[in-house]
Amino acid sequence: MKIKSLLLGAAGALAITGAQAADLPVAPEPVDYVRVCDAFGTGFFYIPGTETCLRVGGRIRADYYVWGNEVTYDRSANALGSFGSSRGRNANYSSTRARAYLRLDSRTNTEFGLLRTYAQVYWTADSYGGTNTTMDYGFIQWGGLTAGRTDSFFQFWTGATYEKLDNSLQDSDTNVLAYTAAFGNGFSASVSIEDGTYSRMGVLNGRWSRFVSATGAIPAGVPMDAYGGHWWPDLVANLNVSQGWGSAQVMAALHDVRDGIGGRDDSELGWAVGAGVIFNLPMIAAGDTIALQAAYADGATSYVTPSTNGWRTAYDAARRLGGDFVTTEAWSIGGGFTHYWMPNLSSGLTVTYANIDQWDGICVAPRRGCGDFDEWDIQGNLVWSPASGFEIGVEVDYEYVEPDVGDEHDDVVGLLRFQRTF
Repeated sequence: MKIKSLLLGAAGALAITGAQAADLPVAPEPVDYVRVCDAFGTGFFYIPGTETCLRVGGRIRADYYVWGNEVTYDRSANALGSFGSSRGRNANYSSTRARAYLRLDSRTNTEFGLLRTYAQVYWTADSYGGTNTTMDYGFIQWGGLTAGRTDSFFQFWTGATYEKLDNSLQDSDTNVLAYTAAFGNGFSASVSIEDGTYSRMGVLNGRWSRFVSATGAIPAGVPMDAYGGHWWPDLVANLNVSQGWGSAQVMAALHDVRDGIGGRDDSELGWAVGAGVIFNLPMIAAGDTIALQAAYADGATSYVTPSTNGWRTAYDAARRLGGDFVTTEAWSIGGGFTHYWMPNLSSGLTVTYANIDQWDGICVAPRRGCGDFDEWDIQGNLVWSPASGFEIGVEVDYEYVEPDVGDEHDDVVGLLRFQRTF
């Protein structure tokens, strides 16, 4: 009887213990809260709780510049010409720049196509100024639609070098609303409505120019840039092909040039056309390319050459002293070559030429180039990449400007760059 009681008691104790054990919480299995997303290439991960893939990247740059003796050739001194002014004691013969980039790329597949957002912001600290912030890109892509800030759809090849001195190739950001249709086999076409305020190059007020030419001073109360209000955005279109041999593009743009002087309402339809091609040259070395690009503009100068830089000034149009409203004609051509001496050692060469045909009354200061001018830019570098995403480059840029009226000018700058992209 005692044995039976002991057995029954033991069984009851086991039952109670088992019930209590069943009530204890079970430790959860480990969960990968950050999952790798390999649908769009390396570096993407799923944002927790969503099906959106995100890539966080960036770049750090450190630049060191040495400027050559900026020389003006004073053609008014005598018939043969002689050396004129150069950099003075207060000019910068050396300068530095540090720049940090942040890049965010998100992508989600939807039933209507890929939904993508991309942002690139950078901070710059120059030796001759404070730190400033720039939103370089910030756009949404959905299927073939692009909305936000990005490169102009006129842009194609922008050179094979770092380009401390601007060359004569279209390379600018703007706010766009664009649609791209892909036809297969590497062919696509785009139509883009772009903010025309980012492509303005100025309308010169003839009264301002006359005053400066006569007195050497800026007149009070007389605006130099007499552009009118922004009425219509630019319309840009391109046809692009990208295949194994390389890529090519033809492009065109329409731009509203509006005169705002003295209540006038004159306007002209500025326009630009261009074409470029890039050939891959794997028969020489992997990564080698050669490129050629040309553009012509009437009243839409920014699509041919960048804004005022140094010793030259280009405008979209001018209100001449006689009252005529005339547009500027401009054309440029450029080419470049990239060669890999070894997989981690490359060279780039960019050469561009621009011709600007504008009113001869355009003059930014006494003795500086006025009216029409020609410009040559030559840039070459050597870049070593000792580790993936890290490069050290040296470059020399040369610029020569020859105006029809005024003094010739040239400039040279040397650059040392350390750059890490991740």
